Amino acid sequence: MNKNLLGSPLLCLCFYSSGSCFAAAFERSGQTIQPFFEHGNYAEISLAYIDPDVSGQVQQVETLQQFGITDFSTGNLSNEQVMLGATLKLQLNPQFKFAVIYDQPFAVDIDYRYRPKIYGESYEVESADIDFKSHNLSSLLGYQFNPQWEIYGGLSYQSFAGSLKAKGQTYSVFDGYDAEFKQDESLGWLAGISYQIPEYYFRTSLTYRSAIKHEITTTESIEVGVDTPNVMEVKTPQSVNLDFMTGLPNQNILYGTLRWVNWQDFVIQPPKFKAVIDYVAIFYPEATDIKLIQYNEDQWSAKLGLAHVWNKKWLSTMELLWDSGINNPASTLNPSDGYQGIGLGSMYTYNTQFDIAAGLYYLRFKKSKTSSNSNPLANITGLSALNDNDAWIFGLKLAHHF
Repeated sequence: MNKNLLGSPLLCLCFYSSGSCFAAAFERSGQTIQPFFEHGNYAEISLAYIDPDVSGQVQQVETLQQFGITDFSTGNLSNEQVMLGATLKLQLNPQFKFAVIYDQPFAVDIDYRYRPKIYGESYEVESADIDFKSHNLSSLLGYQFNPQWEIYGGLSYQSFAGSLKAKGQTYSVFDGYDAEFKQDESLGWLAGISYQIPEYYFRTSLTYRSAIKHEITTTESIEVGVDTPNVMEVKTPQSVNLDFMTGLPNQNILYGTLRWVNWQDFVIQPPKFKAVIDYVAIFYPEATDIKLIQYNEDQWSAKLGLAHVWNKKWLSTMELLWDSGINNPASTLNPSDGYQGIGLGSMYTYNTQFDIAAGLYYLRFKKSKTSSNSNPLANITGLSALNDNDAWIFGLKLAHHF
């Protein structure tokens, strides 16, 4: 088996870490740094296309039935998405290497329109449009101080922006709420350590990424009658990635990833939204802890893959995927809560410089719990039931050694 497999695109067949393209909370890319371990000078570009089928059933079914409505389906809540990634890695000398890695780590794209027919005509009863995007550029410098051990670290430059619109009586006092979150850029850092045994085709790495604090200028449509700031603090979460690969007999390679993301400390709470909640909490104390967006638990995700080297040209992989979810109630923003999945991939080595890889993944989402809270404000985006939701992901990667 070629020892260059320790720095092979096979570990990058995951295309944004496979299921991370539709993982818990805002998680999208999985923030992998595996291209950093490619041998020699290296560049790659990757694309992932996500086709989700995510739907549920609206609340207040009994009230809607009084108007002759029999269709309570939300329709597909999530839009199709395309995610991009790129890496440039330079081997400066036998000990030092440098890389720049671009990804889109956190995103949400929800387009919800509930338009049932009432007496033969379609009416928009409620809607929600939720769109958040981020871009991340990480620079990494690595130092290999012996054949086994390597340390690395660097900076992450990240942008974060979004918008949210909600319309409908289900949203209570926030019917017609419209918020714009202007793009903000900020810095974070990452660091890690890697250990390898080349003669056994073994490598493992542990990478930590810091939280990144954004000060976001916010515009909200509601008037609250008191002065409020127009800047909101948002911290994208810290995370830890543990990756490994090891050679097996008969030209096989076992590899995997375990990832932790600190979503429990992630909050989006615009100033005017908070002012309304604070006022409502005077009469409904149970509303005190309501946030526009927050998550109950941290996310854990894992991947276990097996690669087989057929010959000098072809390699194929199979992966099993798992995501814990974040234990939030079912809502238009959280219509699923973790998943199980499977993926198949293949890589073709055109020559010593060029590789192309493709993969197809299927995710089966776990259903979020439905809330029994009687306070309408505590469940303003809730769903009464969920369907059997899933998603298909197609990935493509072009790689070049130079």
